[in-house]
Amino acid sequence: MKFDLILFDIDGTLLDFDLAEKNALAETLKEYNFDCNNEILNRYHEINIFYWRQLEKGLIDKKQLAYKRYEQLFSEYKIETDIDIFNFKYRDKLKEGAYLLNNAMEICKELHANKVKIGVASNGGNDIQIRRIKKTGLDKYLDYMFVSEEIGYNKPHKEYFEYIFQKIENIPKEKIIIIGDSLTADIQGGKNAGIITCWYNPNSEIGIENIKPDYEIKDLLELRQLIGIA
Repeated sequence: MKFDLILFDIDGTLLDFDLAEKNALAETLKEYNFDCNNEILNRYHEINIFYWRQLEKGLIDKKQLAYKRYEQLFSEYKIETDIDIFNFKYRDKLKEGAYLLNNAMEICKELHANKVKIGVASNGGNDIQIRRIKKTGLDKYLDYMFVSEEIGYNKPHKEYFEYIFQKIENIPKEKIIIIGDSLTADIQGGKNAGIITCWYNPNSEIGIENIKPDYEIKDLLELRQLIGIA
């Protein structure tokens, strides 16, 4: 095998976070009898991405992210309610949004059958990610689960990966690969940590000039050949 440990990002790589986010927000807004339409759902998505990028840069923490995204959304749409309570309700619904992306289950099954160790590396909430992974059944194929809330650092920071290196069983860096859809979190993070990177890019998005992944795939099953189980 070319690699002994595969680190998968969760959202946008194994699970469909966009769908989970949209459903959770729509259900929460309806619970408050707020008008829910595609405009507000799309706007929240844009705002949320902006603040997640701020988190990756170390400019805000998780608590600030949770507050600021709603503060901005509620200000724009003249919504008046308690942000902390709204966020609690939203997160509770988000836990149930466990939607597998194409071939996610298949590749994890094959890697596990070939005795390749699998880990997930996520910046998401610990309780949310664990619940969603277990709900899909992917947990039975995982050897490791690394979530930023437990670690105390977020991707792409080097300290996030140093924590991972302390927990794995003497696997050399050159035998580790991280696969993710985010160039700024997963790919830059992998590069900061000195491990091989693979950009999962199913929609053929345009890359970022200063962040170059070692590999790029459109389908998770392309990992068969890349890892050496084809």
